Amino acid sequence: MTNPLSPAVELVRRYGGPVSHAALNPSLSLFRTPNIDGIIGYQLVHRCAVVQGDPVCASEYKTELAEAFASYCTNNGWNFLYTSVTEDMHTYAMKGGHAMMEFAALLIADPQDDPELGHQGHHLRQHLNNTRRSGMSVREYLGETSPNVQVEAQVAETCEQWLKARHGLQMYLDHPRLFDDRVGRRWFIAEHNGRVVGMLSMLKIGCFECDYLINHVFSSPVAPLYTNELLIVTALQALRKEDIKAVCLGVGPLEMLGQIEGTDSFTEFLSRRLYQLASRILNLKGRTECWDKFHITGKEPMYLVFQSSRISLREIIALFRALNFSIT
Repeated sequence: MTNPLSPAVELVRRYGGPVSHAALNPSLSLFRTPNIDGIIGYQLVHRCAVVQGDPVCASEYKTELAEAFASYCTNNGWNFLYTSVTEDMHTYAMKGGHAMMEFAALLIADPQDDPELGHQGHHLRQHLNNTRRSGMSVREYLGETSPNVQVEAQVAETCEQWLKARHGLQMYLDHPRLFDDRVGRRWFIAEHNGRVVGMLSMLKIGCFECDYLINHVFSSPVAPLYTNELLIVTALQALRKEDIKAVCLGVGPLEMLGQIEGTDSFTEFLSRRLYQLASRILNLKGRTECWDKFHITGKEPMYLVFQSSRISLREIIALFRALNFSIT
Protein backbone atom coordinates (compact mmCIF):
# COMPACT_ATOMS: atom_id res chain seq x y z
CA MET A 1 0.00 0.00 0.00
CA THR A 2 1.34 3.44 -0.95
CA ASN A 3 1.63 5.92 1.89
CA PRO A 4 -0.44 9.07 1.36
CA LEU A 5 1.43 12.22 0.43
CA SER A 6 1.78 14.97 2.99
CA PRO A 7 0.11 18.23 1.89
CA ALA A 8 3.48 19.94 1.37
CA VAL A 9 4.94 17.11 -0.72
CA GLU A 10 1.77 16.89 -2.81
CA LEU A 11 1.94 20.63 -3.57
CA VAL A 12 5.62 20.47 -4.51
CA ARG A 13 5.07 17.50 -6.82
CA ARG A 14 2.07 19.17 -8.49
CA TYR A 15 3.26 22.77 -8.81
CA GLY A 16 6.98 22.58 -8.04
CA GLY A 17 9.60 24.39 -10.04
CA PRO A 18 13.36 23.86 -10.33
CA VAL A 19 14.16 24.53 -6.65
CA SER A 20 10.77 24.08 -4.98
CA HIS A 21 11.94 20.84 -3.32
CA ALA A 22 13.90 23.08 -0.92
CA ALA A 23 10.59 23.87 0.78
CA LEU A 24 10.48 20.26 2.02
CA ASN A 25 13.65 20.69 4.05
CA PRO A 26 12.56 20.30 7.68
CA SER A 27 14.91 23.12 8.71
CA LEU A 28 12.78 25.62 6.76
CA SER A 29 9.57 27.25 7.92
CA LEU A 30 6.39 27.07 5.84
CA PHE A 31 4.02 29.96 5.22
CA ARG A 32 0.40 29.26 4.32
CA THR A 33 -2.71 31.35 3.96
CA PRO A 34 -6.28 29.97 4.27
CA ASN A 35 -7.44 31.33 0.90
CA ILE A 36 -4.81 29.63 -1.32
CA ASP A 37 -3.79 26.01 -1.74
CA GLY A 38 -0.06 26.62 -1.61
CA ILE A 39 3.06 27.10 0.50
CA ILE A 40 6.15 29.28 0.70
CA GLY A 41 9.20 27.74 2.33
CA TYR A 42 11.61 30.23 3.85
CA GLN A 43 14.73 30.47 5.98
CA LEU A 44 15.01 33.33 8.45
CA VAL A 45 18.52 34.82 8.46
CA HIS A 46 19.23 38.06 10.37
CA ARG A 47 15.54 39.02 10.20
CA CYS A 48 15.49 38.40 6.46
CA ALA A 49 13.18 35.69 5.12
CA VAL A 50 14.94 33.96 2.21
CA VAL A 51 12.69 31.99 -0.16
CA GLN A 52 14.07 29.42 -2.61
CA GLY A 53 11.99 29.53 -5.79
CA ASP A 54 8.48 30.65 -6.66
CA PRO A 55 5.54 30.32 -4.29
CA VAL A 56 4.40 26.71 -4.60
CA CYS A 57 0.86 26.97 -5.91
CA ALA A 58 -1.05 27.31 -9.16
CA SER A 59 0.42 30.03 -11.41
CA GLU A 60 -2.65 32.25 -11.16
CA TYR A 61 -2.26 32.48 -7.37
CA LYS A 62 1.51 33.10 -7.13
CA THR A 63 1.18 36.89 -6.90
CA GLU A 64 -1.58 36.70 -4.29
CA LEU A 65 0.39 34.23 -2.16
CA ALA A 66 3.57 36.33 -2.49
CA GLU A 67 1.68 39.46 -1.42
CA ALA A 68 0.27 37.63 1.61
CA PHE A 69 3.79 36.52 2.54
CA ALA A 70 5.11 40.07 2.11
CA SER A 71 2.46 41.32 4.55
CA TYR A 72 3.39 38.54 6.98
CA CYS A 73 7.05 39.59 6.82
CA THR A 74 6.17 43.26 7.34
CA ASN A 75 4.08 42.42 10.38
CA ASN A 76 7.06 40.57 11.86
CA GLY A 77 9.56 43.32 11.03
CA TRP A 78 11.41 41.18 8.47
CA ASN A 79 12.73 41.85 4.99
CA PHE A 80 12.30 39.18 2.33
CA LEU A 81 14.15 38.05 -0.77
CA TYR A 82 13.60 35.31 -3.32
CA THR A 83 16.25 33.25 -5.09
CA SER A 84 15.79 31.29 -8.32
CA VAL A 85 12.31 32.53 -9.25
CA THR A 86 10.84 32.24 -12.73
CA GLU A 87 9.31 34.78 -15.09
CA ASP A 88 5.98 34.19 -13.32
CA MET A 89 7.22 36.48 -10.53
CA HIS A 90 8.13 39.35 -12.86
CA THR A 91 4.78 41.13 -12.69
CA TYR A 92 4.66 40.79 -8.91
CA ALA A 93 8.16 42.23 -8.50
CA MET A 94 7.60 45.18 -10.80
CA LYS A 95 4.17 46.00 -9.36
CA GLY A 96 5.55 45.93 -5.81
CA GLY A 97 8.59 48.07 -6.60
CA HIS A 98 11.02 45.25 -5.83
CA ALA A 99 14.46 44.79 -7.37
CA MET A 100 14.85 41.89 -9.81
CA MET A 101 18.10 40.47 -11.22
CA GLU A 102 18.55 37.75 -13.82
CA PHE A 103 21.38 35.54 -12.56
CA ALA A 104 20.81 32.06 -13.98
CA ALA A 105 18.95 29.94 -16.51
CA LEU A 106 16.94 26.78 -16.11
CA LEU A 107 18.51 24.30 -18.55
CA ILE A 108 16.10 22.06 -20.49
CA ALA A 109 16.93 19.06 -22.67
CA ASP A 110 14.93 16.70 -24.88
CA PRO A 111 15.54 13.08 -23.83
CA GLN A 112 14.56 11.99 -27.35
CA ASP A 113 17.82 13.55 -28.57
CA ASP A 114 20.47 10.95 -27.73
CA PRO A 115 23.68 12.87 -26.83
CA GLU A 116 25.87 9.88 -27.81
CA LEU A 117 24.74 9.83 -31.45
CA GLY A 118 26.38 11.44 -34.44
CA HIS A 119 29.57 13.43 -34.88
CA GLN A 120 28.67 15.80 -32.05
CA GLY A 121 28.44 12.91 -29.60
CA HIS A 122 31.71 11.26 -30.69
CA HIS A 123 33.84 12.31 -27.70
CA LEU A 124 31.10 11.63 -25.15
CA ARG A 125 30.44 8.20 -26.69
CA GLN A 126 34.15 7.38 -26.62
CA HIS A 127 34.53 8.41 -22.97
CA LEU A 128 31.44 6.51 -21.86
CA ASN A 129 32.50 3.35 -23.69
CA ASN A 130 35.78 3.46 -21.77
CA THR A 131 33.87 3.89 -18.52
CA ARG A 132 31.60 0.95 -19.32
CA ARG A 133 34.60 -1.24 -20.16
CA SER A 134 36.06 -0.47 -16.73
CA GLY A 135 33.25 -2.53 -15.22
CA MET A 136 30.92 0.38 -14.43
CA SER A 137 27.18 -0.23 -14.60
CA VAL A 138 24.20 2.04 -13.94
CA ARG A 139 20.71 0.89 -13.02
CA GLU A 140 17.53 2.50 -11.81
CA TYR A 141 17.03 1.95 -8.10
CA LEU A 142 13.38 1.41 -7.14
CA GLY A 143 13.70 3.10 -3.78
CA GLU A 144 10.03 4.05 -3.57
CA THR A 145 8.58 0.55 -3.93
CA SER A 146 11.54 -1.74 -3.07
CA PRO A 147 13.93 0.04 -0.70
CA ASN A 148 17.23 -1.64 0.10
CA VAL A 149 18.92 -0.60 3.35
CA GLN A 150 22.37 -1.79 2.25
CA VAL A 151 22.28 0.06 -1.06
CA GLU A 152 21.08 3.26 0.60
CA ALA A 153 23.85 3.04 3.20
CA GLN A 154 26.40 2.76 0.39
CA VAL A 155 24.86 5.76 -1.38
CA ALA A 156 25.08 7.80 1.83
CA GLU A 157 28.73 6.80 2.25
CA THR A 158 29.49 7.77 -1.37
CA CYS A 159 27.78 11.12 -0.87
CA GLU A 160 29.90 11.86 2.20
CA GLN A 161 33.05 10.96 0.28
CA TRP A 162 32.01 13.32 -2.51
CA LEU A 163 31.27 16.16 -0.09
CA LYS A 164 34.58 15.75 1.73
CA ALA A 165 36.52 15.76 -1.56
CA ARG A 166 35.19 19.20 -2.60
CA HIS A 167 37.63 22.05 -2.16
CA GLY A 168 37.70 25.81 -2.62
CA LEU A 169 34.75 28.17 -2.65
CA GLN A 170 31.41 26.37 -2.47
CA MET A 171 27.83 27.43 -3.09
CA TYR A 172 24.87 25.04 -3.03
CA LEU A 173 21.17 25.03 -2.28
CA ASP A 174 21.00 22.31 0.35
CA HIS A 175 22.79 19.29 1.75
CA PRO A 176 21.49 16.31 -0.28
CA ARG A 177 18.52 14.62 1.35
CA LEU A 178 19.00 11.37 -0.51
CA PHE A 179 15.87 9.34 0.19
CA ASP A 180 13.44 11.74 1.85
CA ASP A 181 9.98 12.43 0.37
CA ARG A 182 10.18 9.32 -1.82
CA VAL A 183 6.92 9.68 -3.73
CA GLY A 184 7.59 11.32 -7.09
CA ARG A 185 11.35 10.63 -6.95
CA ARG A 186 13.60 8.38 -9.04
CA TRP A 187 17.17 7.25 -8.46
CA PHE A 188 19.90 5.84 -10.70
CA ILE A 189 22.81 4.04 -9.04
CA ALA A 190 26.33 3.65 -10.46
CA GLU A 191 28.17 0.52 -9.31
CA HIS A 192 31.77 -0.54 -9.81
CA ASN A 193 33.11 -3.91 -8.63
CA GLY A 194 29.97 -4.50 -6.60
CA ARG A 195 30.05 -1.17 -4.74
CA VAL A 196 27.95 1.96 -5.18
CA VAL A 197 30.16 4.80 -6.47
CA GLY A 198 27.62 7.35 -7.67
CA MET A 199 23.97 8.39 -7.80
CA LEU A 200 21.59 10.55 -9.82
CA SER A 201 18.30 11.74 -8.34
CA MET A 202 15.28 12.98 -10.30
CA LEU A 203 12.16 14.71 -9.01
CA LYS A 204 8.70 14.97 -10.49
CA ILE A 205 7.96 18.64 -11.19
CA GLY A 206 5.29 20.73 -12.89
CA CYS A 207 6.92 23.60 -14.75
CA PHE A 208 7.87 24.51 -18.35
CA GLU A 209 6.20 21.34 -19.65
CA CYS A 210 8.96 19.25 -18.08
CA ASP A 211 8.13 16.01 -16.32
CA TYR A 212 11.29 15.66 -14.26
CA LEU A 213 14.17 17.62 -12.79
CA ILE A 214 17.66 16.17 -12.28
CA ASN A 215 18.46 17.61 -8.85
CA HIS A 216 21.56 15.67 -7.74
CA VAL A 217 24.41 13.95 -9.58
CA PHE A 218 27.50 12.89 -7.67
CA SER A 219 30.17 10.21 -7.57
CA SER A 220 32.93 9.05 -5.28
CA PRO A 221 36.47 10.42 -5.79
CA VAL A 222 37.55 6.83 -6.59
CA ALA A 223 34.87 6.29 -9.23
CA PRO A 224 36.02 5.88 -12.85
CA LEU A 225 36.12 9.04 -14.97
CA TYR A 226 32.82 10.08 -16.56
CA THR A 227 30.70 8.27 -13.98
CA ASN A 228 28.44 11.33 -13.67
CA GLU A 229 28.02 11.51 -17.44
CA LEU A 230 27.08 7.82 -17.58
CA LEU A 231 24.47 8.39 -14.87
CA ILE A 232 22.93 11.28 -16.83
CA VAL A 233 22.92 9.42 -20.15
CA THR A 234 21.27 6.38 -18.51
CA ALA A 235 18.56 8.55 -16.92
CA LEU A 236 17.90 10.26 -20.27
CA GLN A 237 17.67 6.85 -21.93
CA ALA A 238 15.02 5.75 -19.42
CA LEU A 239 13.00 8.91 -20.10
CA ARG A 240 13.40 8.37 -23.86
CA LYS A 241 11.80 4.94 -23.57
CA GLU A 242 8.89 6.55 -21.72
CA ASP A 243 8.45 9.08 -24.55
CA ILE A 244 9.27 12.02 -22.26
CA LYS A 245 9.90 15.14 -24.35
CA ALA A 246 11.50 17.54 -21.84
CA VAL A 247 13.57 17.30 -18.68
CA CYS A 248 15.16 20.01 -16.50
CA LEU A 249 18.88 19.51 -16.09
CA GLY A 250 19.09 22.06 -13.29
CA VAL A 251 19.85 25.74 -12.78
CA GLY A 252 22.92 27.02 -14.61
CA PRO A 253 24.33 30.33 -13.27
CA LEU A 254 25.13 33.03 -15.82
CA GLU A 255 28.66 34.24 -16.35
CA MET A 256 27.39 37.82 -15.93
CA LEU A 257 24.14 39.24 -14.56
CA GLY A 258 21.49 39.65 -17.23
CA GLN A 259 18.43 41.87 -16.98
CA ILE A 260 18.23 44.09 -13.87
CA GLU A 261 15.10 46.05 -12.99
CA GLY A 262 13.94 48.13 -10.06
CA THR A 263 17.33 49.42 -8.84
CA ASP A 264 19.19 52.70 -9.15
CA SER A 265 22.23 52.95 -11.42
CA PHE A 266 24.78 52.69 -8.59
CA THR A 267 23.21 49.51 -7.17
CA GLU A 268 23.12 48.00 -10.65
CA PHE A 269 26.78 48.90 -11.28
CA LEU A 270 27.92 47.49 -7.93
CA SER A 271 25.83 44.33 -8.33
CA ARG A 272 27.28 43.60 -11.75
CA ARG A 273 30.84 44.10 -10.53
CA LEU A 274 30.41 41.91 -7.45
CA TYR A 275 28.72 39.17 -9.43
CA GLN A 276 31.43 39.28 -12.08
CA LEU A 277 34.05 38.79 -9.37
CA ALA A 278 32.12 35.88 -7.81
CA SER A 279 31.63 34.35 -11.26
CA ARG A 280 35.37 34.20 -11.87
CA ILE A 281 36.15 32.82 -8.41
CA LEU A 282 33.45 30.14 -8.56
CA ASN A 283 33.90 29.39 -12.29
CA LEU A 284 30.17 29.80 -12.90
CA LYS A 285 30.66 29.61 -16.66
CA GLY A 286 32.14 26.12 -16.33
CA ARG A 287 29.24 24.96 -14.15
CA THR A 288 26.82 25.67 -16.99
CA GLU A 289 29.02 24.58 -19.90
CA CYS A 290 29.40 21.09 -18.42
CA TRP A 291 25.76 20.45 -19.43
CA ASP A 292 26.25 21.44 -23.09
CA LYS A 293 27.23 17.91 -24.09
CA PHE A 294 23.67 16.79 -23.30
CA HIS A 295 22.19 19.03 -26.01
CA ILE A 296 20.36 21.80 -24.18
CA THR A 297 17.24 22.69 -26.16
CA GLY A 298 15.89 25.54 -24.04
CA LYS A 299 16.76 28.01 -21.32
CA GLU A 300 14.34 29.82 -19.04
CA PRO A 301 15.57 32.91 -17.11
CA MET A 302 15.89 32.70 -13.33
CA TYR A 303 15.92 35.75 -11.06
CA LEU A 304 16.74 37.10 -7.64
CA VAL A 305 14.06 39.34 -6.12
CA PHE A 306 14.99 41.81 -3.37
CA GLN A 307 12.34 43.62 -1.37
CA SER A 308 13.86 47.07 -1.81
CA SER A 309 15.59 48.81 -4.71
CA ARG A 310 18.37 49.59 -2.23
CA ILE A 311 19.90 46.24 -1.36
CA SER A 312 21.31 46.15 2.15
CA LEU A 313 24.37 44.33 3.46
CA ARG A 314 22.04 42.32 5.68
CA GLU A 315 20.26 40.96 2.59
CA ILE A 316 23.55 40.05 0.90
CA ILE A 317 24.69 38.18 4.02
CA ALA A 318 21.32 36.41 4.23
CA LEU A 319 21.59 35.40 0.57
CA PHE A 320 25.09 33.99 1.06
CA ARG A 321 23.94 32.07 4.14
CA ALA A 322 20.93 30.62 2.37
CA LEU A 323 23.09 29.48 -0.57
CA ASN A 324 25.62 27.92 1.83
CA PHE A 325 28.48 30.02 0.51
CA SER A 326 31.67 28.71 2.13
CA ILE A 327 35.36 27.97 1.70
CA THR A 328 36.53 24.37 2.18
